Amino acid sequence: MKVSEIMNREVLSVSPQDRICDVIDLFLEKNITGAPVTEQGKVVGMISRKDILPLITTFDLDCSSLEQIRRTCSNYVVDHMQGNVVSVQPVEDVEKCALIMTDNSINRLPVIENDKLVGIVTRGDILKALAQCCLCHE
Repeated sequence: MKVSEIMNREVLSVSPQDRICDVIDLFLEKNITGAPVTEQGKVVGMISRKDILPLITTFDLDCSSLEQIRRTCSNYVVDHMQGNVVSVQPVEDVEKCALIMTDNSINRLPVIENDKLVGIVTRGDILKALAQCCLCHE
């Protein structure tokens, strides 16, 4: 099975200049845990809850921390994203995709074709494909 068969073509991405509070809102609204960071159509990084969580674990969530929370939310994606992006092409085998995720301890891979973001594959996508395969062979 190829990555192109299971990837999500409706990719939500963010910009390096987006504020962290806007990314948090997007993650909550769309029920996602991470997104590619794109600039002029090219993937320049990835950002996930894992990158954002350390920003808010350093203070108590009470009224005295409100100003610190505001400052933290004003930070930009570029300051907290992962810059070394591991990606796959649509023609790659799903098995290779799963190995890349496991070897790199990542939950999602941008799918790149001709230097352009064309999709994203998550661990959940791979598990769904595996479940469908299992159902087909019963």
